[in-house]
Amino acid sequence: MWKEVNVDGDGVLGAEFSGRLSKEDFETMHTWLDRKLAAVDKPALVIFWGAIEGYKDVAALWADLKIDIRHGNDFSRVALVADQKWIEWWTKALNLVVGTDLKLFKVDDRQAALAWARGDNSDADT
Repeated sequence: MWKEVNVDGDGVLGAEFSGRLSKEDFETMHTWLDRKLAAVDKPALVIFWGAIEGYKDVAALWADLKIDIRHGNDFSRVALVADQKWIEWWTKALNLVVGTDLKLFKVDDRQAALAWARGDNSDADT
């Protein structure tokens, strides 16, 4: 599942994912993204990956890829907050596809991720 997360900072969106992700999760997230992107030009996005169990099926993976490709240039920067090893690989692969500044942060570095997303680089590199 996914849910919107309120984060401090103008022009910063937050989303949290956990459990087994379905095609429907990505469809509702896509609707949310479209609505937010219509209101804010090139916001930053912070994604919190919780206890992810993976994708429910191939349709969910495909829905995720479509969002990544469609919205790859819509954000000023994307911070991924996660400890899963596969997310590190996924981040490297996405960097080849998207035109957005994308950076992975460990869960313990949540505040640094938020600061980086806001553009406050003084706290992000510690």
